[in-house]
Amino acid sequence: MAQIGYGYGSEFQLLRFMGRHRNLLEKIISETIGETGIFEWMDFGFSIPSVSITCDSELKGLSFLKASPKFNEVYDEYCKYDIQNRDSWQNWDAIFILNGVIYLVEAKAYAGEMADNKKHGNESILQFMKDMLPELPVTKKWLGLYYQLANRLATTALLQKHGIKVKTIYIYFVNGYRKRIEIEHKIEDVENCNKNTSTEDFLEAIKKEFSELGITEEMVSGLLTPPVFIDAEYDYSKE
Repeated sequence: MAQIGYGYGSEFQLLRFMGRHRNLLEKIISETIGETGIFEWMDFGFSIPSVSITCDSELKGLSFLKASPKFNEVYDEYCKYDIQNRDSWQNWDAIFILNGVIYLVEAKAYAGEMADNKKHGNESILQFMKDMLPELPVTKKWLGLYYQLANRLATTALLQKHGIKVKTIYIYFVNGYRKRIEIEHKIEDVENCNKNTSTEDFLEAIKKEFSELGITEEMVSGLLTPPVFIDAEYDYSKE
């Protein structure tokens, strides 16, 4: 798992809003996805100090599903494909249930972390994506820059195939990556560590992501919610 940033970054901002601004977080999510009701957030596990700064362990792979009677049939199909480290293939930033639907949360604090130049996956994973998403134009590009979104979509489709109500949801923290330190009781920015991203820049990055994968918002609306934008530096108290 990525280590939490002190005062900046997607994990910090999500933890901050979940812990200190929960009502606002849920309000913005509800308004964006058009669903109201009681949010049930899943707890993380625990880790040892040598692995995690916070001693927490993220929800990984299909671990959140183990209590479901559907788990074995989903996992059996999952295991037909050569997916290395399948039990930790995804690290979910959070998971909540709303009106019987499981929402798999991915949080981003700046546009640059949406793309990954590393080579991912293999032909078996590509076949998994094709099998789960037969109506989408899955190509080898899905193993490239935007592999994270690609495997989230495929995993969501796998769960839906087995009758599980689930969607992936991306939360983008506008102005969420300004690294700061305290010097003589004054908060100052760390030079060259401001990666704050505007809503417009996030939208442009999402557009590039979708274009690279050959998909549109309409094509994946059954798997992916509309993007949720939260301004981490906005003074919501004025509203």
